[in-house]
Amino acid sequence: MRAQHLCRWELPRSAHPPGRAGYLRWRAEAARRHAARVSTLLAEEGAPPEAIDRVRALVLKRDLRTDPEAQALEDCACLVFLEHEAAEFAAGRNEASVVDILVKTLRKMSPRARALAPGLPLQPEVRAVLERALAASDGSDGAR
Repeated sequence: MRAQHLCRWELPRSAHPPGRAGYLRWRAEAARRHAARVSTLLAEEGAPPEAIDRVRALVLKRDLRTDPEAQALEDCACLVFLEHEAAEFAAGRNEASVVDILVKTLRKMSPRARALAPGLPLQPEVRAVLERALAASDGSDGAR
């Protein structure tokens, strides 16, 4: 899981314009960089090409909805975000914006992971916005 954020500080979000389009460009470039870096590290350690290709595909989130391992990785990343990073992320943002981000996060998750989310040990402010996001995304099949 760490490979999808490998050396993330080398490409700060501020390197791209604000807004959704800038965010999406930053995210795509970051994924390419992470995949290239982990591929190099694995090759240096003598990993077989098939393993390197597989890790690259997972880091690039290829076939997310149809590849159970890719979906499990995404679920894990989303659950870790909710439990460990969401409180800091939410600080200083308006609640409606945070709810919107959590709705988008929930859409990336499998039904099983969405069901697990409310059981996480969350900060009270995160739990409140997660409950709003879950209510807003009711009926979602996880499709983007």
